[in-house]
Amino acid sequence: MIITTADAPAAIGPYVQGVNLGAMTITSGQLPINPLDGTMPEDIAEQARQSLENVKAIVEAAGTHGRADR
Repeated sequence: MIITTADAPAAIGPYVQGVNLGAMTITSGQLPINPLDGTMPEDIAEQARQSLENVKAIVEAAGTHGRADR
């Protein structure tokens, strides 16, 4: 199932934000773009935080809610 959410930046190219394969969710690489206003932080720590927030939003949209099963 293809995953899309407004809580992460829209795909810029011919790819999707994520794919749920049942037992596995795969996300695309995430730029540090704020989905609310399209800005990108200048500070590297803030860029890392924003990128991870974007991944978190996609994972939550897949129904995983940050849980990592092994």
